[in-house]
Amino acid sequence: MAIDSFLNNDLELAAKIEPLEELIDNLCGELKLHHVQRLKKSICSINSSFVFNDILNDYERIADHCSNIAVAMIALESDSFDVQAYLDSVKQLKTETYAKYFETFSKKYVIEN
Repeated sequence: MAIDSFLNNDLELAAKIEPLEELIDNLCGELKLHHVQRLKKSICSINSSFVFNDILNDYERIADHCSNIAVAMIALESDSFDVQAYLDSVKQLKTETYAKYFETFSKKYVIEN
């Protein structure tokens, strides 16, 4: 999504990235909790834990980089754009569009037990 929005200068697509980034962070947190439960039940080993957590951390970092690309694209369209203020306002206000995208992604990407 970040690549497509960048290559096509698609700001509407770029606006969808931040809600997806937040969902990815939430999903990674949920997966880590499930993994701890598996560890407690001795279903998984400690050795696999390191790899699993590294992969989840990588997903979170990739999502953060994608978000940075989207925010930079939006910033370029505005002469007086404060990136940090934008991120803070998007997360605090949870605009209707942001909430719609977040809900759509939440339904699409569900962790099954």
